[in-house]
Amino acid sequence: MPKAKVDKMSLAGVGNAAAGAAVVEVVKTVFTTQDNKPATKKDLQELKTLITGRYLPVNKAGKDEYGRSPCYDIETGNVVFL
Repeated sequence: MPKAKVDKMSLAGVGNAAAGAAVVEVVKTVFTTQDNKPATKKDLQELKTLITGRYLPVNKAGKDEYGRSPCYDIETGNVVFL
């Protein structure tokens, strides 16, 4: 009966795997548009600052059919739903 061949880890195999993973990440970064990239904590904080600085909540009005709350827009003077 012949013995089963046992694959061993080699430095070349590890290098090839690392190079392949790096190429995939670079291609993913290059071909992903800015609109499709995930939001970061900084992006969310900037959005929160923008909303809380410009819009004030309207307490005596109900939510719209989509469940959004009414807010007074300081810049335009209109009530908007966010």
